[in-house]
Amino acid sequence: MANLLEVLVTCDSNNTLWTSSIWDPHNGTNLMTYKGGGTAENRTACFIGGDYLAAVEKTKPILHIWPLNSQQTVQGMRFILPGKASAFAVTADGSYCIAGIDEKIYLWQIASGNLLTIINRHYQKVNLLKFTCDGRFFISAAEDGMVMVWSLAKVAANPEVELVTQTVAGQHDPVYIFSDHFLPVTDMCISKNGMHGRLFTVSSDRTCKVYDLTSGEMLLNLVFDEPLSAIALDVLELNVFVGSTEGRIVQFCLTNPPRGKDLLINSDDNSIIFSAHSKAVTCLSVSLNGELLVSGGNDDQVILWHIRSQQPIRVIRHKGSITNAFFSLNYKAIYKQDFVPNIMLHSLERTLENNSDNVLEIDVLVNKNNNFWPKYERSNVNDALKEIDLDNKNNEAMLKDELDKMKRINSNLYTIAIQKALDSTPLSTESPSYRKKKNNKNK
Repeated sequence: MANLLEVLVTCDSNNTLWTSSIWDPHNGTNLMTYKGGGTAENRTACFIGGDYLAAVEKTKPILHIWPLNSQQTVQGMRFILPGKASAFAVTADGSYCIAGIDEKIYLWQIASGNLLTIINRHYQKVNLLKFTCDGRFFISAAEDGMVMVWSLAKVAANPEVELVTQTVAGQHDPVYIFSDHFLPVTDMCISKNGMHGRLFTVSSDRTCKVYDLTSGEMLLNLVFDEPLSAIALDVLELNVFVGSTEGRIVQFCLTNPPRGKDLLINSDDNSIIFSAHSKAVTCLSVSLNGELLVSGGNDDQVILWHIRSQQPIRVIRHKGSITNAFFSLNYKAIYKQDFVPNIMLHSLERTLENNSDNVLEIDVLVNKNNNFWPKYERSNVNDALKEIDLDNKNNEAMLKDELDKMKRINSNLYTIAIQKALDSTPLSTESPSYRKKKNNKNK
């Protein structure tokens, strides 16, 4: 199964069989299961680099992390959070992670476990957290209807780290604040271009809003006739798939935008609708080849759709409501017995008020050569100077020869020019004074 390009990752609310599972989307075969993590919180399952799978437990303030080739969590280490998290995300390279606990956002460095900052700008519980593809920015959405865009460098870097305490933390300004929703934001997705792309959000207020992250302006407002619960983009970002609490999935094409910013979409229109769920749609994701759409719902079903025909081609039944369902690259570490991770893990700090005398040293072991910088090779300085002097002498001799050659050429040219001038002038035997006297005599 290592030759698969992508796999399907799912989690459900019934943890009797597993917490998370990996499937082959082509035939529905179960490839790997991860146990012992309770029930995963909605939209918190994610990969840490290509080494680990992480998910936040729904009923406890614990982050569970599994090596990709093991059904059991990481041994000898527990990841206790400051509170029950409702949102969680990790950068693509596995360097940083963020968690939404109540109305606050906690940011950690994974390798050291250091709590870098606590952001407190939302007024209600944070529902969603997502990083951009390059990991430079992350976006938060909460039950207060607000969506905020943050710069990771600005919130993580603090020139006075020793003076940061719980009371003064969180005084960061976001890049953008979008407050167009008046009910909780239920899902969002970001373009692959990051801050040069677009942001899509859906809410219980029955609207789907499209924002331009370059300018911070709202481009489009889609109004539906039922509350929305999930959203996904296709690979080319030309179509939007929106799931509702009634179990329907509507496909909207972005290549034919309306004349204005607001557009009403009714179920009676000629909209493309995927209808098979009997309860709310909780998760949506599109495969890498753009042919399959996966949807998970509260009806305990994960359905694989053929997008062009709008027909379900496979149903994977679970024991509870689907909390996570998404396509992912197929990592080779899933099938390896000897697992050597490239990412270092450390227990997470729960407060910012730490003793500054306790400095943690981290040994970073790199087993790959970086060919970006040129290698420095020692050489004998005297030999280098001798070579430089020899080159200078050779250049000087060449210049002298060239100068002598130019002088000879100029001399020859001058001689030829004088000779030409003399040859072109007519010679007369009579002088002007003799010619004048001769003319007077004739008169």
